Amino acid sequence: MTQYKNYLFALMACVLISSSHSVLAARHAVVVQYQHISERTPPSKSASEAAFIKHLDYLKANGFTVWPLEKIVSRVQRKQALPDKTIAITFDHAYISVYQNALKHLSARKLPFTVFVAAEPIIKEHPLYMNWQQLREVQKAGGTIGSMGITGSNFAKSQPNELPKQRQARLEKEIDLNQTALRKYLAVTPTLLAYPDGEADEVARKVVKSKGLIGFGLHQGPVSRYTSLTYLPRFTATDMASNITNLSVKLSSLPLPVRRIKAQPSILAADNRRPQAEVELLSGSYQLSGLRCNDSKGLPVDTYISEGGSRPKFVMKSEVDEDIGPIEYTCSAPHDKSSRFYWFSHTWILPNQKGTW
Repeated sequence: MTQYKNYLFALMACVLISSSHSVLAARHAVVVQYQHISERTPPSKSASEAAFIKHLDYLKANGFTVWPLEKIVSRVQRKQALPDKTIAITFDHAYISVYQNALKHLSARKLPFTVFVAAEPIIKEHPLYMNWQQLREVQKAGGTIGSMGITGSNFAKSQPNELPKQRQARLEKEIDLNQTALRKYLAVTPTLLAYPDGEADEVARKVVKSKGLIGFGLHQGPVSRYTSLTYLPRFTATDMASNITNLSVKLSSLPLPVRRIKAQPSILAADNRRPQAEVELLSGSYQLSGLRCNDSKGLPVDTYISEGGSRPKFVMKSEVDEDIGPIEYTCSAPHDKSSRFYWFSHTWILPNQKGTW
């Protein structure tokens, strides 16, 4: 009897451990993006050093796990579990302020992070950027290196009179030359790429996929199996978003389980100033009745919800003309049993009549 009781207790313990792991396990992560860590650079692309410290303190105080971005991507690719509230920290362009004002705090806390690098301004020794020796110090401090193309120029924009195939060839060269430079100076061949300005159309994503790279934009939402590996989301943590009150909701966000999106191509016709998208969802613990969507300016986007079919759907469309340039519709819906929110966003680019923005 005693042996039977011991066996029963052991079995119950295994069940409890297993169930606790299932509660704490997740299949998504939040990726946070910075550019400058400084009070002297453009606010739209900057977080102050004091704000950055508050972000790191918040992560520690609220049970977040900071992982290397490559490890997160690998888990998502393999559909493997991650700890709930997993975060990756990223910096675009390798600006000198990151070396001066962020590296010491990351190093002291032994936190991993990724710096996305475009080699040309570094080769030219531009004072706004780190140099190669400083980037090697970044690597020693636990930072990994990603790519942004050799020049760091926008992947979605065409040069004058450039055809799509010509832009495709140019982007391939952008990536290849940057990989060569990063191998030469930093002894790495990145597998991750951040689109400059966060902008990518179908041509750019096709190139990134052909090169075997994982691409990151700047549209909002967690990384998960519901997001494209050629255009993964990140939350910016600069400007107004650097306020920890605003950022904290995003850090604990959940991925809206999007099954399919029907929408116009990424680069819209110049006269299509009110784009729309139909989003089909899988089942989940979201409250669709609480869904709210906004555009890039923070203005409400009308949503039309349909729950009568085999799967829930909603259509989002602005009732006002959008401005020339990038457009992002961002949606959130409350979790039905907690204070957390599900997030999803979709992007387009609206050019002018000349095809530029």
